[in-house]
Amino acid sequence: MNILIIDDHALVKEGIEGRIKKVKPKAKCYFTSTARLAISKIREISIDLIFCDLEFSGETEIDGFYIIKSVLEFEPRVKVIALTNYNSYRIMKKATASGFHSFLDKGCSFKEFSETLINVIANGAYESPTMKRLLKKRNEFLCTIFSESLYGISDLSPRERELTLLSAETTDRQLLAKKMNVKPYTIDTYFKYALSKLNLKHRQELSLFSLEFKDELLKNFDEK
Repeated sequence: MNILIIDDHALVKEGIEGRIKKVKPKAKCYFTSTARLAISKIREISIDLIFCDLEFSGETEIDGFYIIKSVLEFEPRVKVIALTNYNSYRIMKKATASGFHSFLDKGCSFKEFSETLINVIANGAYESPTMKRLLKKRNEFLCTIFSESLYGISDLSPRERELTLLSAETTDRQLLAKKMNVKPYTIDTYFKYALSKLNLKHRQELSLFSLEFKDELLKNFDEK
């Protein structure tokens, strides 16, 4: 198995290789310190797995996201894991959207590292403990912000709930009127009552609420 480590810090590279060897003793590790060299290396050697940092010193136009998008265009079989200090939910989501199969904090335990490595090799996409922690933290934050709104879901009428779900796609009254087969002024009424019952101020807040709490909105929908 050929594994490429893309990072501009030598000590990090050595540490990652040491961990890899404990899990996959026969793996051959390669290193590159810049994004540009990484792409060249991948074209030269058949790589099975990549550990990639997301930002590089001195690089302004090319980062880890760009590297992986570029690599997967000509080597879609390659498994890729983000290994970074930028452990925020937003960065994690951007990484998975860019094609990374998993996401790890550089300070993660060996157990977490080894489990992620094994699972990505075997199955591809894997939700690492780092990802679960970030998701839990964000969900707790959202639940705090929207705590009163969550209680208001049960008060929504079927049409108000339908509007709320559709607002994840658009808040345009004309488009919503067409989707729901009603007049635009009826959409305004639905918005008014939905916002009031969910204790929200703006339609964009309703859109965000719908995106984040779709499952809760769909729960018992047929009973309303």
